[in-house]
Amino acid sequence: MERIRILNVYVDKVSLNEVKEEIFNAIEKREKKHIVYLNALKIYEINKDPLIKKAINEAEFILADGVPLVWVSKLFNNPLPGRVNGTDLFELLLEECGKRSRSVYFLGSREQVLLKMIDYIKEKHPKLRIAGYRNGYFTDIDDERIINEINASKADILFIGISSPKKEVWANKHKNRITVPIIKGVGGSFDVLAGTVSRAPKWMQKCGLEWLHRVIKEPKRMLKRYLITNSYFLYLTIKYLIARKDR
Repeated sequence: MERIRILNVYVDKVSLNEVKEEIFNAIEKREKKHIVYLNALKIYEINKDPLIKKAINEAEFILADGVPLVWVSKLFNNPLPGRVNGTDLFELLLEECGKRSRSVYFLGSREQVLLKMIDYIKEKHPKLRIAGYRNGYFTDIDDERIINEINASKADILFIGISSPKKEVWANKHKNRITVPIIKGVGGSFDVLAGTVSRAPKWMQKCGLEWLHRVIKEPKRMLKRYLITNSYFLYLTIKYLIARKDR
Protein backbone atom coordinates (compact mmCIF):
# COMPACT_ATOMS: atom_id res chain seq x y z
CA MET A 1 0.00 0.00 0.00
CA GLU A 2 1.42 3.36 -1.07
CA ARG A 3 0.91 6.53 0.97
CA ILE A 4 1.05 9.68 -1.15
CA ARG A 5 0.91 13.42 -0.46
CA ILE A 6 -1.85 15.51 -2.07
CA LEU A 7 -2.10 19.23 -1.32
CA ASN A 8 -0.74 19.30 2.25
CA VAL A 9 -2.14 15.95 3.46
CA TYR A 10 -1.27 12.26 3.21
CA VAL A 11 -3.64 9.65 1.79
CA ASP A 12 -3.35 5.94 0.97
CA LYS A 13 -3.50 4.82 -2.63
CA VAL A 14 -5.83 1.88 -2.13
CA SER A 15 -9.20 0.61 -3.37
CA LEU A 16 -12.25 -0.43 -1.35
CA ASN A 17 -11.66 -4.16 -1.84
CA GLU A 18 -7.94 -3.85 -1.10
CA VAL A 19 -8.75 -2.15 2.21
CA LYS A 20 -11.22 -4.92 3.06
CA GLU A 21 -8.60 -7.63 2.54
CA GLU A 22 -5.95 -5.67 4.47
CA ILE A 23 -8.39 -5.36 7.39
CA PHE A 24 -9.14 -9.08 7.59
CA ASN A 25 -5.44 -9.93 7.27
CA ALA A 26 -4.82 -7.62 10.24
CA ILE A 27 -7.60 -9.32 12.22
CA GLU A 28 -6.00 -12.71 11.60
CA LYS A 29 -2.65 -11.42 12.87
CA ARG A 30 -4.25 -9.27 15.63
CA GLU A 31 -2.42 -6.22 14.26
CA LYS A 32 -3.70 -2.81 15.31
CA LYS A 33 -5.13 -0.69 12.49
CA HIS A 34 -6.82 2.67 12.99
CA ILE A 35 -8.84 3.71 9.93
CA VAL A 36 -9.56 7.39 9.20
CA TYR A 37 -11.00 9.30 6.26
CA LEU A 38 -10.12 12.44 4.35
CA ASN A 39 -12.55 14.89 2.80
CA ALA A 40 -12.76 18.68 2.58
CA LEU A 41 -13.87 18.96 6.21
CA LYS A 42 -10.98 16.84 7.52
CA ILE A 43 -8.44 18.75 5.45
CA TYR A 44 -9.75 21.98 6.95
CA GLU A 45 -9.58 20.52 10.48
CA ILE A 46 -6.05 19.21 9.95
CA ASN A 47 -4.86 22.72 9.20
CA LYS A 48 -6.65 24.24 12.20
CA ASP A 49 -6.08 21.66 14.93
CA PRO A 50 -2.73 19.93 15.67
CA LEU A 51 -4.51 17.13 17.57
CA ILE A 52 -6.58 16.11 14.56
CA LYS A 53 -3.50 16.40 12.33
CA LYS A 54 -1.62 14.03 14.65
CA ALA A 55 -4.55 11.60 14.82
CA ILE A 56 -4.92 11.47 11.03
CA ASN A 57 -1.22 11.21 10.19
CA GLU A 58 -0.61 8.45 12.76
CA ALA A 59 -3.47 6.27 11.49
CA GLU A 60 -2.60 3.04 9.72
CA PHE A 61 -5.15 3.75 6.98
CA ILE A 62 -5.89 7.24 5.62
CA LEU A 63 -8.66 6.81 3.07
CA ALA A 64 -10.04 9.24 0.47
CA ASP A 65 -13.72 9.58 1.34
CA GLY A 66 -14.34 12.70 -0.74
CA VAL A 67 -14.76 12.54 -4.52
CA PRO A 68 -13.09 15.98 -4.94
CA LEU A 69 -9.91 14.55 -3.39
CA VAL A 70 -9.88 11.87 -6.09
CA TRP A 71 -10.31 14.58 -8.75
CA VAL A 72 -7.46 16.62 -7.30
CA SER A 73 -5.17 13.57 -7.24
CA LYS A 74 -5.62 13.37 -11.01
CA LEU A 75 -4.84 17.07 -11.40
CA PHE A 76 -1.49 16.44 -9.72
CA ASN A 77 -0.76 13.35 -11.85
CA ASN A 78 -0.91 10.92 -8.94
CA PRO A 79 -4.40 9.45 -9.32
CA LEU A 80 -6.07 7.53 -6.53
CA PRO A 81 -7.83 4.27 -7.50
CA GLY A 82 -11.13 5.82 -6.44
CA ARG A 83 -13.13 6.93 -3.47
CA VAL A 84 -13.30 4.70 -0.38
CA ASN A 85 -16.55 5.84 1.18
CA GLY A 86 -16.93 5.34 4.93
CA THR A 87 -20.51 4.08 4.87
CA ASP A 88 -19.81 1.73 1.95
CA LEU A 89 -16.85 0.19 3.78
CA PHE A 90 -18.85 -0.03 7.01
CA GLU A 91 -21.59 -2.05 5.32
CA LEU A 92 -19.07 -4.19 3.44
CA LEU A 93 -17.25 -5.06 6.67
CA LEU A 94 -20.51 -5.93 8.43
CA GLU A 95 -21.36 -8.30 5.60
CA GLU A 96 -17.91 -9.89 5.57
CA CYS A 97 -17.82 -10.22 9.37
CA GLY A 98 -21.07 -12.18 9.14
CA LYS A 99 -19.58 -14.48 6.52
CA ARG A 100 -16.31 -14.94 8.40
CA SER A 101 -17.77 -15.33 11.91
CA ARG A 102 -16.10 -12.16 13.17
CA SER A 103 -17.43 -9.92 15.94
CA VAL A 104 -17.97 -6.17 16.21
CA TYR A 105 -18.48 -3.52 18.88
CA PHE A 106 -20.43 -0.31 18.28
CA LEU A 107 -19.56 2.91 20.12
CA GLY A 108 -21.47 6.12 19.44
CA SER A 109 -24.70 7.90 18.59
CA ARG A 110 -27.85 8.17 20.73
CA GLU A 111 -29.14 5.05 22.47
CA GLN A 112 -32.34 5.03 20.44
CA VAL A 113 -30.47 5.31 17.14
CA LEU A 114 -27.98 2.65 18.21
CA LEU A 115 -30.73 0.16 19.05
CA LYS A 116 -32.54 0.83 15.76
CA MET A 117 -29.32 0.24 13.84
CA ILE A 118 -28.62 -2.99 15.72
CA ASP A 119 -32.13 -4.27 14.94
CA TYR A 120 -31.53 -3.53 11.26
CA ILE A 121 -28.10 -5.21 11.29
CA LYS A 122 -29.41 -8.33 13.06
CA GLU A 123 -32.10 -8.71 10.42
CA LYS A 124 -29.76 -8.11 7.47
CA HIS A 125 -26.74 -9.99 8.83
CA PRO A 126 -28.10 -12.69 11.15
CA LYS A 127 -24.73 -14.48 11.39
CA LEU A 128 -22.85 -11.37 12.49
CA ARG A 129 -21.68 -11.51 16.10
CA ILE A 130 -22.32 -8.28 17.99
CA ALA A 131 -19.87 -8.33 20.90
CA GLY A 132 -21.21 -5.18 22.54
CA TYR A 133 -22.33 -1.60 22.14
CA ARG A 134 -22.45 1.72 23.97
CA ASN A 135 -23.90 5.13 23.10
CA GLY A 136 -21.63 8.08 22.35
CA TYR A 137 -22.58 10.27 25.30
CA PHE A 138 -19.67 10.13 27.70
CA THR A 139 -16.86 12.27 29.13
CA ASP A 140 -13.17 11.69 29.81
CA ILE A 141 -14.09 10.30 33.23
CA ASP A 142 -15.82 7.37 31.50
CA ASP A 143 -12.91 6.46 29.21
CA GLU A 144 -11.33 3.85 31.48
CA ARG A 145 -14.59 1.95 31.95
CA ILE A 146 -15.47 2.11 28.25
CA ILE A 147 -12.04 0.83 27.19
CA ASN A 148 -12.32 -2.05 29.67
CA GLU A 149 -15.77 -2.94 28.29
CA ILE A 150 -14.49 -2.86 24.70
CA ASN A 151 -11.50 -5.06 25.58
CA ALA A 152 -13.66 -7.50 27.53
CA SER A 153 -15.90 -7.94 24.47
CA LYS A 154 -12.96 -9.44 22.50
CA ALA A 155 -14.41 -7.89 19.35
CA ASP A 156 -12.52 -7.96 16.05
CA ILE A 157 -13.65 -4.50 14.91
CA LEU A 158 -14.59 -1.40 16.90
CA PHE A 159 -16.86 0.95 14.96
CA ILE A 160 -16.96 4.49 16.35
CA GLY A 161 -20.03 6.50 15.35
CA ILE A 162 -19.02 9.84 16.88
CA SER A 163 -18.60 13.15 15.05
CA SER A 164 -15.24 14.47 13.87
CA PRO A 165 -12.74 15.35 15.13
CA LYS A 166 -13.64 13.73 18.46
CA LYS A 167 -13.65 10.15 17.16
CA GLU A 168 -10.24 10.43 15.47
CA VAL A 169 -8.62 12.12 18.47
CA TRP A 170 -10.22 9.70 20.96
CA ALA A 171 -9.14 6.64 18.98
CA ASN A 172 -5.61 7.95 18.50
CA LYS A 173 -5.30 8.70 22.22
CA HIS A 174 -6.46 5.26 23.36
CA LYS A 175 -5.65 2.86 20.52
CA ASN A 176 -2.58 1.39 22.22
CA ARG A 177 -4.74 0.42 25.22
CA ILE A 178 -7.57 -0.98 23.12
CA THR A 179 -7.02 -4.66 22.32
CA VAL A 180 -9.50 -4.76 19.42
CA PRO A 181 -7.31 -4.95 16.28
CA ILE A 182 -9.42 -2.74 13.98
CA ILE A 183 -10.65 0.69 15.04
CA LYS A 184 -12.80 2.36 12.40
CA GLY A 185 -14.61 5.68 12.58
CA VAL A 186 -17.92 5.71 10.77
CA GLY A 187 -19.26 9.20 11.53
CA GLY A 188 -22.97 9.41 10.83
CA SER A 189 -23.27 5.90 9.36
CA PHE A 190 -25.08 4.64 12.48
CA ASP A 191 -27.88 7.11 11.68
CA VAL A 192 -27.93 5.99 8.03
CA LEU A 193 -28.33 2.30 8.92
CA ALA A 194 -30.86 3.15 11.63
CA GLY A 195 -32.94 4.93 8.98
CA THR A 196 -32.93 8.29 10.78
CA VAL A 197 -30.75 9.97 8.10
CA SER A 198 -30.85 9.33 4.36
CA ARG A 199 -27.84 9.12 2.06
CA ALA A 200 -27.61 11.21 -1.07
CA PRO A 201 -28.83 9.62 -4.31
CA LYS A 202 -26.19 7.61 -6.18
CA TRP A 203 -25.77 10.27 -8.86
CA MET A 204 -24.95 12.88 -6.22
CA GLN A 205 -22.44 10.51 -4.60
CA LYS A 206 -20.68 9.95 -7.94
CA CYS A 207 -20.59 13.68 -8.68
CA GLY A 208 -19.15 14.59 -5.29
CA LEU A 209 -22.35 16.35 -4.19
CA GLU A 210 -23.18 14.48 -0.98
CA TRP A 211 -22.38 17.69 0.90
CA LEU A 212 -25.16 19.47 -1.05
CA HIS A 213 -27.63 16.75 -0.07
CA ARG A 214 -26.74 17.32 3.59
CA VAL A 215 -27.12 21.09 3.19
CA ILE A 216 -30.58 20.63 1.69
CA LYS A 217 -31.56 18.32 4.55
CA GLU A 218 -30.02 20.44 7.34
CA PRO A 219 -29.43 23.97 5.99
CA LYS A 220 -29.04 25.72 9.35
CA ARG A 221 -26.40 23.30 10.60
CA MET A 222 -24.56 22.47 7.40
CA LEU A 223 -24.58 25.52 5.10
CA LYS A 224 -21.99 27.59 6.96
CA ARG A 225 -19.80 24.55 7.59
CA TYR A 226 -19.61 23.53 3.95
CA LEU A 227 -19.15 27.08 2.71
CA ILE A 228 -16.06 27.35 4.89
CA THR A 229 -14.58 23.89 4.30
CA ASN A 230 -15.29 23.68 0.56
CA SER A 231 -13.92 27.19 0.02
CA TYR A 232 -10.79 26.24 1.93
CA PHE A 233 -10.35 23.06 -0.14
CA LEU A 234 -10.69 25.09 -3.36
CA TYR A 235 -8.19 27.66 -2.06
CA LEU A 236 -5.64 24.93 -1.27
CA THR A 237 -6.08 23.33 -4.68
CA ILE A 238 -5.51 26.61 -6.51
CA LYS A 239 -2.55 27.45 -4.24
CA TYR A 240 -0.78 24.17 -4.95
CA LEU A 241 -1.54 24.30 -8.67
CA ILE A 242 0.04 27.77 -8.87
CA ALA A 243 3.02 26.61 -6.83
CA ARG A 244 3.55 23.68 -9.18
CA LYS A 245 3.49 25.94 -12.25
CA ASP A 246 6.08 28.26 -10.69
CA ARG A 247 8.63 25.46 -10.25
